[in-house]
Amino acid sequence: MRNKLLLPILGVLSIIFIASFFIMAPTYITDNGNSKHFEDKDLSFDMSREWSVYEYDDLLKTPFLSSSPDLIILNPSNKSQFSNYNGSLEALQDDVINTSSTNQFDVAIVKTEITKHDSLPQGVSLADAYKADSLYGLMSSTGGFNLQGDTALTISGKNAHQFNYVVSNVIYQDTWIENNGHYIRVLSQAPSGFFDQAKTQFDLVISTLNIK
Repeated sequence: MRNKLLLPILGVLSIIFIASFFIMAPTYITDNGNSKHFEDKDLSFDMSREWSVYEYDDLLKTPFLSSSPDLIILNPSNKSQFSNYNGSLEALQDDVINTSSTNQFDVAIVKTEITKHDSLPQGVSLADAYKADSLYGLMSSTGGFNLQGDTALTISGKNAHQFNYVVSNVIYQDTWIENNGHYIRVLSQAPSGFFDQAKTQFDLVISTLNIK
């Protein structure tokens, strides 16, 4: 009899515990009206309401995610926002557009990656940090790496350099920030036909980036 009484009580306690676990989980993304705000232990930034942070937008996953991630990926929330497909979107499955599983003529990879680096490769400084990218090593000797811009910036009170380069018809906005002997990189990319459309989002992240 006692066991029969305990089982419902334990069930209720389990439900309360699980609910409390999710309620007390950190909130990384908040709605600011015209934009969304992301904040973790190390940095914060604003982004378009039409974009999301991979996994951190999923309330079921946030309790298990790092509060100090080494990699943050930003993508358009709508998979068809940047697409070369000219047909009817209704005729396609939801996961077709803007994913690596589609035909290369339909895919438009538009994204921003924020990564943390302990150091730069030997012989590379903040002033030429673009050389740390593997694309530079692969394409520079063949003329396939076209550096189009190099701008010194101050971001969140820290020295930074932003490089714009083109590789295989993809434009990269590559921003490196020196942070107490370490580096934070904000790498945004879009095919040349979509870059101007995506640049507003890319610039919003940079202009609102706060490093703690």
